[in-house]
Amino acid sequence: MAIKKQTFMNGVFVIMGSQILIKLLGFIYRIVQTNIPQFADVGNSYYSSGYQVYTFILAIATMGIPNTISKLVSEKITVGDKRGAHKIFKTAFLVFVSIAVAFALCLFFGAGIISTNLLHNPGVKYTLMSLSPAIIFVSMSAVLRGYFIGMENVSEYSKAQIIEQIVNCVFSIIFVLMLLNTSPEVMAAGSTLATTVGTSTAFFYLCRYYMKNRNEIWSEINKSKKFIEESRRKIAKKLISYAIPISLGSVISTLAGIIDVVTVVNGLQKKGYDLITANQKYGILSGKVDVLLSVPLAINVAFSVALVPFISAAIARHRKDEAISKINYSLKISSLIALPCTIGLFVLAQPIFKMLFPNAPQGALLLQIECWMLFFSVIDQTLVGALQGIGKMMVPGISLLVGATVKCILNMIFIPIYGEVVPAVTSIIYIAIACIIAGVVLYKNLKEKMPIRETILKPAIASVVMGVFTFLSYKGCTMLSLGNTISTIISIVVSVIIYVLCVFALKILNKEEITQLPYGNKICKMLKI
Repeated sequence: MAIKKQTFMNGVFVIMGSQILIKLLGFIYRIVQTNIPQFADVGNSYYSSGYQVYTFILAIATMGIPNTISKLVSEKITVGDKRGAHKIFKTAFLVFVSIAVAFALCLFFGAGIISTNLLHNPGVKYTLMSLSPAIIFVSMSAVLRGYFIGMENVSEYSKAQIIEQIVNCVFSIIFVLMLLNTSPEVMAAGSTLATTVGTSTAFFYLCRYYMKNRNEIWSEINKSKKFIEESRRKIAKKLISYAIPISLGSVISTLAGIIDVVTVVNGLQKKGYDLITANQKYGILSGKVDVLLSVPLAINVAFSVALVPFISAAIARHRKDEAISKINYSLKISSLIALPCTIGLFVLAQPIFKMLFPNAPQGALLLQIECWMLFFSVIDQTLVGALQGIGKMMVPGISLLVGATVKCILNMIFIPIYGEVVPAVTSIIYIAIACIIAGVVLYKNLKEKMPIRETILKPAIASVVMGVFTFLSYKGCTMLSLGNTISTIISIVVSVIIYVLCVFALKILNKEEITQLPYGNKICKMLKI
């Protein structure tokens, strides 16, 4: 069959590689836009405000489609019911695309009401209208992606995302440059229109891949053993019953962004800033700080996506030990990703802002504060994938809801007093609460203790040592008058080398774990382990 299965770590690294490329492409157009004086932080505010509303509605409309379908499909594939797996796919397409069309129409025709009455920022209307068709294409793509992931093939999913981001990157820059003589809100709408172009391109790519392999898919289905066939109504009910709790986490996660959109601009106006200044300050948070923080989060998404079908299949085979092993390994790798990124961004916040945003360098202090949410966010992503894999669908959503409620209350009370520093602090509190709840519930259900020493403490020590050398490296380079950009790049290279050496010196990864990494066998031979 053309849709080939991939191992757990192969799947992880395929997604991880694609996410790195996707974020690099995302950086390109966001940096270009931010450094255009007519767009800058104000344009970022309109762009981000509209995009947060879009992602919130998208989370409701798509209802956790990929994870829902991948879980149900993987369970069918595990027992050899490929006919049942394909019927789930077809039913899901009808159900979720119908829902997406309804939400897209509501967003398009309700854009004015949302921007004026909810966001108190009328200029966001055009961005919302530009984004509305994307909901339909994302929904259709999500069904196809969920089907492929459930069959343990993530390469086409990753290729589609890369294609989508390339198109998005190119057209975002083109549309903004075409609209240079207009207002920032119109330029932001042009930039987000590229999202619709990108999502439609990704859908047609996935659709083409499916059609290309349709004959082979059906050949396998016809060989499938006979099972009790479920009606479309029963499948639809099952899809919704699984999708609602899975999507709850996504909805609450995007709700946290909506909380900032509503409370930050409104709160800053209460503090005494005019609307343009309030948008500028929110644009710093959303257009620079959040974009920088999204990179390690996007890289770690790989574990969250790959864990769901893998753990579901392991549980279906009654291999609890196998599931626990993969969860602990994923958490360890997540820590190894999150902690050095957090320390590195804290130490090099100012130099990074000067390097990436020379025409709009404000906001380094906010990055130094908010970067501490990275660790909790990355760990929470992995915990969510594990919880969904063992069937605890409601826990991620509930934990995020508790954190979001605290964030909303703190934002409303303290932003009018202390300003834009407040949402940076409350973002840490929000995700820390969610992460702790998710971790406690997961390991309580597994009846295991989280191996904190191996998954968190050792990576933390390596990261702190790396941070010290990073700071000294940057200071040394600046004393030699090498310039900010060169000094920053050299410091990043030094930090990577020191961190890798620390990881191996502290023996954070054993031989078995190293062999699962790309070129793992060669690394083991080189280290003679």
